[in-house]
Amino acid sequence: MKKVLVTGATQGMGLETLIRLAGQGYEVHFTYRRSEEKAKELMERYPGQVYGHKLDQGKAEEIEKADFLTEHEWYGVIFNAALGSGTVKEYTEEGGFLNAQEDLALMTVNALGPLWIYKKIQGMLEKKTEKTKIVFLSSVNGGISAFPKFTPSDGMSKAAVAFLARQVAVENTHTPIDVFCICPGSVETPMFYSSTLQWMSPEERRKFDESQAKKRLTRPEEIAYWVCELMKDESTVLHGAMIDATMGLGVRPGILTDAGK
Repeated sequence: MKKVLVTGATQGMGLETLIRLAGQGYEVHFTYRRSEEKAKELMERYPGQVYGHKLDQGKAEEIEKADFLTEHEWYGVIFNAALGSGTVKEYTEEGGFLNAQEDLALMTVNALGPLWIYKKIQGMLEKKTEKTKIVFLSSVNGGISAFPKFTPSDGMSKAAVAFLARQVAVENTHTPIDVFCICPGSVETPMFYSSTLQWMSPEERRKFDESQAKKRLTRPEEIAYWVCELMKDESTVLHGAMIDATMGLGVRPGILTDAGK
């Protein structure tokens, strides 16, 4: 049974990816920070196939001690765990006038966390002679384009993830390691609800959806579908690709302000 690691898989895109991978017969290991009950539920749902590991990827010392990262020969590694401009408030104390703590958390968890995890497993992956698939989840903001009124440090952290993906891809052009970066747009996840959707009335939500590319939000399971497609052998031709998964928002960012006109 091929082993795949998904970081941050107790909700949103990570959870949908875990469910799909388990359904396809992979042994799935996932990380979580606080959602211990959800992690237990997932392991009970898929006994002997799905395994949860508590890990705060914003803390280098936890990653350094996380032996599970190197105890398994990963076929796939999916860097999904991240904070958003809403969920970061649950991670930090009051940030002060500059919101410095929030900026530091976004940059540390979103950008340095994946880097530290990759450095932890890099030696093991490079010794493999079989195919390995690495997928980084970035964002349209930072990974593809820039938008007004978005939290700068959030976009900066996602731009760093996209760069990390390109750097890892460059270094593995002649190895069996395939590297990809998916940049979703507005996805209906708990993270996006926390930062944006929870403040909207039903009418505001309707208008918001109408202003989006294809007049709707992306569903988490749609991103999960393409993550799992990248686990296939045929995806090698996409090595190094920055995949715009925004239904057109990435090529027409002005749609958020001109409502498609």
